[in-house]
Order: sequence, then structure tokens, then C-alpha cells
Amino acid sequence: MSYNHSAPGYRYTILVIFLAMVVHFVFGFILGFSVDEAHYALYGLYLDWSYFDHPPLVGWVQSLPVHLGWSDGFIRLVPELLWLLGLLMSIENAKILIHRYQSSLQYLNIKSVVWWTTIIVVAGPLFHVLAVGLLPDTLLLFLVPSMMFLTLQISQSLYDRYPSDFGWWIALGIVLGLAGLAKYTALFFALAIPICLVHWHGGKIFSRSGLWLCLLIASIMISPVIYWNHEHQWISFAYQFGHGTGGSWKLSRVLVFLLNQFACYGLLIVLGIVWTYRRHIASPSILLYFFFIPLIIFAYFSGGGSSLPHWTAPAWMVLAPIAGVGLAQAWEAGRRFWISLVLFVQTAICILGFTLLFFGGIPGMSMNDPLGQKNPIADLYGWHDAGEKIKTLAIQYDIKSVAVQNWTLASRLAWYAKPLRTYVLDQRIDQFDLWSGPLAMGGDVILLNWSNMAFDPPVSETAFESCEIVDSLTVHRLGRDISKFDFLVCKNWQGNSLPTRTP
Repeated sequence: MSYNHSAPGYRYTILVIFLAMVVHFVFGFILGFSVDEAHYALYGLYLDWSYFDHPPLVGWVQSLPVHLGWSDGFIRLVPELLWLLGLLMSIENAKILIHRYQSSLQYLNIKSVVWWTTIIVVAGPLFHVLAVGLLPDTLLLFLVPSMMFLTLQISQSLYDRYPSDFGWWIALGIVLGLAGLAKYTALFFALAIPICLVHWHGGKIFSRSGLWLCLLIASIMISPVIYWNHEHQWISFAYQFGHGTGGSWKLSRVLVFLLNQFACYGLLIVLGIVWTYRRHIASPSILLYFFFIPLIIFAYFSGGGSSLPHWTAPAWMVLAPIAGVGLAQAWEAGRRFWISLVLFVQTAICILGFTLLFFGGIPGMSMNDPLGQKNPIADLYGWHDAGEKIKTLAIQYDIKSVAVQNWTLASRLAWYAKPLRTYVLDQRIDQFDLWSGPLAMGGDVILLNWSNMAFDPPVSETAFESCEIVDSLTVHRLGRDISKFDFLVCKNWQGNSLPTRTP
């Protein structure tokens, strides 16, 4: 294998990874929990076999730091570590590709492939979101590349005259079980495994005893989810089915979804894939099923309005080493202008994103400006102080329950105001109905109202008899006001409310 001395060495690769981790660590302490982060942290606080909207692993992996009372920043070491493991696994997959297909890639500098695989991930804007905030998809950032790694290892063992693949099958069963405990959609990624193995080895893989042991291990590991759903009338499966099918299907939504994918993960990876197959390296083509199966399924779901950009993140992660091969080829062939330009644009987007996060939105723009009233980044500031304020008010007014009028507001309130019981005053069934149950008739609460998702006070014959604002909290960020919390004492609950957004 030849080595081009113009390729960056491993020191530069390690430096880039280290700098990215420093950024993740710093913002892990600056930002408050997002809606989903707080929700899954509550999973770790209220341990169970499974939950209403997701399997349990996202709660299990952070249960220890949650119960030890670690701060948000230290709890976020969990997703930061998972991001790192996912990147390292992608780098390992890149090395395997170079070794496996050395006849067509023998002239490539392995250091260059590792470098570009790393740059693809570090320059992908949405990867940083999952590196700071723990979501089920963060778990899959590591588990799905591990599926590809083990698939390649099993395949290589089967090429030997006396295959010793038993241990790899056991490892794959564990990874599949963990993926099933992480997210239901992990199945879409796992479908690529039998396709690849049958393509390479035909039906003989079904005669391998390790395959059936793998499936047995995975089945045993996901049994807590089945048990929990059986005990709860299969509500999680019913919710996910309804959530996945969405509403009326529109092609325009699919096009928007695909454009968002390019914006979230960057065109650098696309350039790498185009160059890989422009050079007619067809050997790794079958591995693209790890990418295209979930992408196509999620794109179809987006037509019904039910797909989110981060759901495909593990698919882009497994694509990184293949694209890294293409970028290394293109760079060493002298095709550097477009690569440099796209890398510059993606880096600028990442820097812009972190700048907006640091300033809590557009610098100088307060909540009184039209755009400031719709500032999504304001959602990441002020909730800790609001939780402390509401706990003080609960003591002052001798009220042991708090409430909001939309479930997206509930997770931060429940996390930062714990151990107060949190209620959601809407008609939607969610995890909070399982944790708290319905608010008792005649009950009193401290109601939180947030300026960026404000509701009219729930006062009516069927809701509360009265609601009175008793305090407010304005959230400041670098010299300007970005949002406001109002705290209301609401008395004598009558059992039913239809929340109405404040214009």
C-alpha cells in the first residue's frame, strides 16, 4: 500500500476529535436539557422495563449518574462518549474496507481514509446535536456501525476454510439486543445484515449455529420491552404505529425531508460516495443497504409528516467510512477545490450553530422582537431556574403538585422541579399519565406558563375554579431577555381542560 505524505497523520485526526469533544463538553454545561433529554433523564430516574414512547435503554444507560445527582453537564458525558465510540467504530470500519478490498484500494493511504472519515462526522452539524443530547438515536450512532463491523467480521470468518465465527455471532446478538432496547426503528438498520451476508455467502449462513444463537440472544434481551407492553395493553406499539404512519401523505414533505438531510449531515459525505462509485469500486456496494433501507423508510414516513431529521443519523454514520474512501481517493487525485469548498461551508454552518447556541439565539435580538418570539434556542435556557422557583412557590403555598398545559413543557418541569409531581392538563395520553395518573378532583397546582408556548389560564366550569399569577421569571442571556415564565396558583380542579394557545 502506498503512502502519500500529503495526507494528514493520525496526530491531526486525534486533535480534531479532541477539539470536537471539548466543544461538546463545554456546551454540555452551558445549555439546559432539551425536551427529549429531560424526558429520557426521567426514564433514568423512574426505572422501568420499558416506557410509553420508547424502549428503556436510553434511560438505563444514564440511571447511575441520575441517581448520583450529577449535574446536567456531567450526565451529558454519556452521549459524548457514545458519539466518540460511534466515530471510532466508523474509523475501524474504514480500516476493514481498506483491508477487505485491498485489490482495488491498495494505493490508498489508510491515514487519509481515517482522516476523511473523521472529518465527515465532525463536519456533520446534526452529529453534534446527538453528541451533546442523549437520544435513542445517540445510542444507535454506536450500535449501527457495530452491526456493520460485526457483519464484516462474520463474513470474513466464513471465507476461511475452517470458519471460527461463533464469537462474532454472539457479539452480534448482543448488539442487536441493545439496539432493540434502544429504539424500535433499529430494525430498519438490522435488515441490511441478512441482505449482506446472503449476498456474500448465499444460503449457507442459515446453516450456521451461531446465527440462531445470535437471534436467541437478541430475543432474550428485548423481552423486557415485550413484557412491559403486554402488561400495558401494547400501548407503546400502538403509539409508535400511529406516530409512524402520520397523516395524509404529501410528496412535498418528502422533498423537504431530503433537503433537510443534506443540510443536517452535509454534502461532503455525498461527494465522497459519488467519487467512490465513480471510480467503480463496486465491492462495498452491498453495504449501502445499511444506509438506503432506513433512509427510504424514513423518507416515506416523512410524507405523512412523521419523520425527524435525527432519525437517520445512524445511517449517515455507517456511510461515513465508505465516503471516507471516496474523499481520500479524490483528494489524492488532486480534486481538492470542491472538497475544500464544501468542507469550509459545513464548518461555517457548525460554527454558526454553536454561536447561536452560545448567545441563546440571534445576538442582540430579545423576546420582544418578532423573530425573538419564535426563538427555538430560548428553549434551552432558564428551565433550571424555573424549577427552583416553582419549588419555592410550592412550599410557600403548600401545594405539592405542578402542571403544564402541553406535554412538551412537562419533561423539563418534572426534571428541574423534582420531586414535585407533574401533571399535563390535556387530553393526550403519554408517559406522564403513567407516572402521575390524573389530577385528583378538587386538586390545586402551581401552573407554569412559558412565553414561547403560552396558553390561556385553564379556568372554566370543567377546569380550575381560579388561576392567579403569583410570580414571574424573565430569562436573561448576555444582556437581553429571551423568554419569560409565569407561575400561577390554580385551585379546585374539575377534571377536564382543553388548552388554548395564547395568540
